[in-house]
Amino acid sequence: MFEFLSLNFAVAGGLLASIPFVLHLLRRTPARTVPFTMVRFLKETLPKTTRRSSPEHWPLMLLRILAVVLLGMAFSRPFQRLSIEQDDDVQSGQRVAVLIDSSASMRRDGIRDQVLQKFHSLADSLSNDDVLSVAVYSSATSSLISAEEWQQTPSETRSALLQRIDELWEPDWSSTETATAMLSTAEELSRETAGGGAVREKVLVVITDFQNGSRLQQLQSSAWPENVRIDLQVVQATPGGNAGISLLRENNSDRVRVTSAGDSTRSQFRLQPFDANGQPLGKPITVDIAPGQRRTVTLPSTGQTPAAGVELLDDPHPFDNVIDLPTAETPVRAIGHLGSTDPNDSEQMRYYLQRALDGDETLLPQLSDLQTADGTIVPPPRETRLIIVTGTPSQPAVQSLESALASGRNLLIALDSVEMARALQPLLPADCEVTEADVDDYAMFTAPDLEAPLLRPFADARFSDFSSIRIWKHRKLKLAADDDQPPRILVRFDNGDPAIVEYSKSGSGRVFLSMTGWHPTDSQWALSSRFPPLLNRLLELSWPNESELQILEVGSTLSPEFLADTDWTLTRPDESTISASQMSADSEGESLRRTLVLDQPGRWRLTMPASTGTQEVEFLVNVSAAESRTEPLPAGQLQALGLSADIAAIENDLESTADAATRKARLNAEELESRQKIWRLFLLAAMACLLAEALLSRRIERRQSTTEAAA
Repeated sequence: MFEFLSLNFAVAGGLLASIPFVLHLLRRTPARTVPFTMVRFLKETLPKTTRRSSPEHWPLMLLRILAVVLLGMAFSRPFQRLSIEQDDDVQSGQRVAVLIDSSASMRRDGIRDQVLQKFHSLADSLSNDDVLSVAVYSSATSSLISAEEWQQTPSETRSALLQRIDELWEPDWSSTETATAMLSTAEELSRETAGGGAVREKVLVVITDFQNGSRLQQLQSSAWPENVRIDLQVVQATPGGNAGISLLRENNSDRVRVTSAGDSTRSQFRLQPFDANGQPLGKPITVDIAPGQRRTVTLPSTGQTPAAGVELLDDPHPFDNVIDLPTAETPVRAIGHLGSTDPNDSEQMRYYLQRALDGDETLLPQLSDLQTADGTIVPPPRETRLIIVTGTPSQPAVQSLESALASGRNLLIALDSVEMARALQPLLPADCEVTEADVDDYAMFTAPDLEAPLLRPFADARFSDFSSIRIWKHRKLKLAADDDQPPRILVRFDNGDPAIVEYSKSGSGRVFLSMTGWHPTDSQWALSSRFPPLLNRLLELSWPNESELQILEVGSTLSPEFLADTDWTLTRPDESTISASQMSADSEGESLRRTLVLDQPGRWRLTMPASTGTQEVEFLVNVSAAESRTEPLPAGQLQALGLSADIAAIENDLESTADAATRKARLNAEELESRQKIWRLFLLAAMACLLAEALLSRRIERRQSTTEAAA
């Protein structure tokens, strides 16, 4: 006897099967009208419709009814309730993958004991046929016990593997990427096969505090494997509630944001600044904040002794209560400009340059003109390290640029005419020739040298395409063939001519020469998304020992080779150090491209040699503000993100025994149906009926045509 997973399709097939029977009972009007000579003078009357007492062409009707019934049976997924004996080489145990949250919020009191208790309870419930794997996750996932290691270990010695979790599991300081860890682990589980056969059930066990900052949004836009079930086991801190602080930096002003969790029992906290030795400075600042809210506070002056950090008092969980403050103000990048002095003329390059630089609130660039409207030359300020030339300069201005280049300043020259190139001949490559290019319709940037320091931020394939920038006019640069140190061609035009070149003329300064401008007369360069990042990168190269990313989150990456080409030393908050020589030794002769992960909150110091001695850059690394929102999410959050109740089960949910038995019977029925696949037979039978129906219909139609032709 057959049973059905989707009985509604079988019922629908039975109801639809009556349609062919009804259609065969209806009388049809003749398909062909034969006129008679005398009858055409009679008055036309409509024939009376009657119903047949018996269906017409009953074999054809039976075939159609049978085809509809078989299609309904196929879609209802039939199966037989039979006992299937498993082979000896097919495992019947569970495949259990455990994910243990190790993010910063798991550092709260009382959580560690609960995590280990839940894990060991789960391990004790496993049978010898079950396969276990354990991984920890925060911003990244790391395996502690693999499935292969579990299977290769005899069952009597697996307790040593379980003891490894007690020794190795320790929360870090990173954010919680729960959705990423769950999806990647579930995909691996869904593709696994155990011993060449199928396991009884695949379960993903997630032990977590399930806090508000768990970042589960990716579950809503991703497909979850149907053969993997989730068992969410939630741990809770004792006591509940939490508050945390994070640092905001705006225009050299320190502001602290206080975040209170939704389950916090306090509404008043205190902020205590402290000095470099950890001693309190002044009186604490009282902050009133309701649970679930956040508030930003501007720190007052602490007198002659600057505050090195701030601590949040009156909070039961201290993991996110301390932040470090910058000890030095972010310097203003002074940029010189030589060209048009009207910042509101949209036909000039200065207009677009000013707006691109004004949008950068991190580097704080400050553009100043080195030549007044009446032609007076203004010496560049001493802190100026970059000069941008967008117009034809006078002879004194050219001499001033030569002095700036000799003193180590960088130049960006955007040629807008051949006349400008002639005026700047002393600053151009030796024996080069500049002429106006013949552009048929428009030109494009191609073949960027992504290994060059200026274009390194565009090395990712998503940003390396410059072909969308259209150039209406540009100059043609012909370089000398016998130059000992030829310029480095960074970008070319689509006809192969150099578009942007880099070279050193004198001293330690570098010249970046563009053969087209970014104003509307020459190109659409200033309107593209590549223009602001290119300017920012030029600022970084002009101020190589100062990083714009001074306030970071734990888990951010730092590539010291991008900041200095010489030796450097990175000091961690715990005073341990990492040097360029150590990384070079670890890479075993490979090129230095390794990335450092800032895995600890506090003050990181990057020390490197500079022309004036030793340069030190500070990076302030804080715990993610999302980790301070420790209130647990509601039990139905996974279902709200699109996971069905059959897939996602939360520990301590009120699930009756009958519901559990129903779900288990459903899983067993689905397994039987997936093995038997009887629906294929019903579908083939339905197709055979439809083929026979088509042949029979054709035969009847031909017979009627022959009869009518004979009449």
